[in-house]
Amino acid sequence: MPDDKNISEQNEFDPRRMIELEEELIALKQKQGIEEKPKWWQRLGDWYADYTVRSKVLVNRKKYIRLAWTCGWLCGSHRFYAHKPVLGTLYLLFFWTGAPFAMTLIDLMIALPMKPDDNGMILI
Repeated sequence: MPDDKNISEQNEFDPRRMIELEEELIALKQKQGIEEKPKWWQRLGDWYADYTVRSKVLVNRKKYIRLAWTCGWLCGSHRFYAHKPVLGTLYLLFFWTGAPFAMTLIDLMIALPMKPDDNGMILI
């Protein structure tokens, strides 16, 4: 029967060893030409980055700021106005958590210093 001390030493987590094994696994996969499919959260992040970067829309600055200030934190109306229904829906779904309030403050900090063009439009 093995010692209890030996068993506990074998069961301890060694982060350095784990990193070495992970690097070895990555090297073997590269050597074999195996590409890993990105995880779902990585794909979601990539989609969100593409969604926000590609879909810039001209909106009236005053109207956007008024919508964000009055009811944007509650229902995401400024996001719907900017043709971003996915984000607007997220504001609606999570209005009770306070996160849309923080996100609206960030939206306001982005929109307020923007200089409008001759027609009062900004690119959101």
